[in-house]
Amino acid sequence: MQVRLLGPVELCDARGSVPIGPRARAVLAALALDAGRPVSVERLVATVWPEAPPATATTQIQGCVSSLRRAFGESRGLLVTSGPGYLLEMGEEEIDALGFGARVREARRAVRGGDDDSAARLLREALRGWRGSALDGVPGLHAEASVLEEQRLAAVEERITADLGRGRAAELLPELAALCADHPLRERFHAQLMVALTRSGRRPEALEAYQRIRCTLVTDLGLEPGSELQRLQRDVLAAAPVPESTLPQDVADFTGRIAETEMIVGVLAASSAPIVAISGRPGAGATSLAVHAAHRLRSRFPDGCLYADLHFTADPGEVLGRVLRFLGVPVPPRARAERAELYRARMNGRRILLVLNDAAAESQVLPLLPGAGGSAVVVTGRTRLTALPGALHLDLAPLPVSDALALLARIAGPGRIRTEPEAAARLVDLCDRLPLTVRAAGARLAGKPHWRIADLVARLSDDQHRLAELAHGDLDVRRGIAASLAGLSAPARTVFARLADGSFTREETDDLIEELVDARLLEAVRCDDSGRMRFRQPGLVRAFARGLSIRTEVGNATEEAGP
Repeated sequence: MQVRLLGPVELCDARGSVPIGPRARAVLAALALDAGRPVSVERLVATVWPEAPPATATTQIQGCVSSLRRAFGESRGLLVTSGPGYLLEMGEEEIDALGFGARVREARRAVRGGDDDSAARLLREALRGWRGSALDGVPGLHAEASVLEEQRLAAVEERITADLGRGRAAELLPELAALCADHPLRERFHAQLMVALTRSGRRPEALEAYQRIRCTLVTDLGLEPGSELQRLQRDVLAAAPVPESTLPQDVADFTGRIAETEMIVGVLAASSAPIVAISGRPGAGATSLAVHAAHRLRSRFPDGCLYADLHFTADPGEVLGRVLRFLGVPVPPRARAERAELYRARMNGRRILLVLNDAAAESQVLPLLPGAGGSAVVVTGRTRLTALPGALHLDLAPLPVSDALALLARIAGPGRIRTEPEAAARLVDLCDRLPLTVRAAGARLAGKPHWRIADLVARLSDDQHRLAELAHGDLDVRRGIAASLAGLSAPARTVFARLADGSFTREETDDLIEELVDARLLEAVRCDDSGRMRFRQPGLVRAFARGLSIRTEVGNATEEAGP
């Protein structure tokens, strides 16, 4: 049995709504609101007859309870007599108002943990249960209905805050405009509209929104707007960054890397390290992880989140100029030293999260470190940037088999994985269990519903064609490998191609081999019996080296990688 209070009061069983009279509905609503606690007959009488109860009120309440027990059928034992009243033994799974409250509390725990995605999802689930005005049809519970309605509006506000934290400002504008029209005196909705307009690049409209709510408050109540609205107006007028973000959208089907994500969020949220440096092979998902963690952290950095792609070769001075424009400096100084000095001054006292993607060396990152204060940096790169001061270093391995299969299932469909489990396991191995290549393989299968997984495995078994088969739109690991190769010295590129036939040892090329290891084009695996370290090229890297001739690939690697 289900009791619905978030709309017209209803009692439902597996077949739908169970007919009960209006007085029985009022009794049911009063009992459900206090489920698990006894409700006195006196309270039930006041609910059914808020004005002047008849002399037979107590007898009629007993009749209502009897009719409810008949309506409950086999579940009649849920409604029991308790002292001078009655008790309904139902919980949050059976009473929609209780389930609503439980989901809202869970969402608030997610917010405290910095997880805006989960908070928004839980609040949407909670609000989906509303079918109209709470306790509709029971005038004796007007005060309780007002409390529930306030809880609903608060949940809407919290869901919008979570969605703003997920970078969905523009999508929220129509909803916020409607909410402000429906609730002209509710300042929080107007404040959220101002934030959404500002983050959408519509600052003049944000100021107009402020003037509208101010006019309404002064005219209707004789009051000025509250402190939050006044602060937002000052920020917009000063062109200061009202919590903004230039982060790319989070990956909707991000899978795995749970421990790594929690480590990044925990460290930066606690301010125990100002920098997290993520490194990994091409295709290991360092960028996706950095962006995913940054979205989780947005509420911890109220002055904004900034994403800058360094493309391995970007000049730090040019990146400083972009950051300064974000910080409200329309024309940054020409000299890099002056830009760096102004940048540190502007960052002082602010909490901004800076995501620097694809750094080639510490020299690119050091001028962009914010200095003292509450800001933080997440930086990604192929090489381990061990000279960054105070950084937490996170080196990404391939995905565990279970996570790689879970990612494949989310893209290609879980039914196909269940049908061909061995072929699926072989497929993710051929992808080196890298998120980029597993995603590409899943996308190929999704686009070829008539293929078996074994068909794609057969195509990938040939090294010369494997990388081409794993290219799907922008998902192409060859670009990352070629970019890493382009950054090497010419002798190291030659060694890369010459040693593509398996594992090998250091001989006269120690420095060149270390250059390949630093670029993630070579892996140290073990020491042989002579004590010498042995190395190997990962499967997809080896396929890259084998599949193309030295003259074509090594000679043109720089051109293929692009600027």
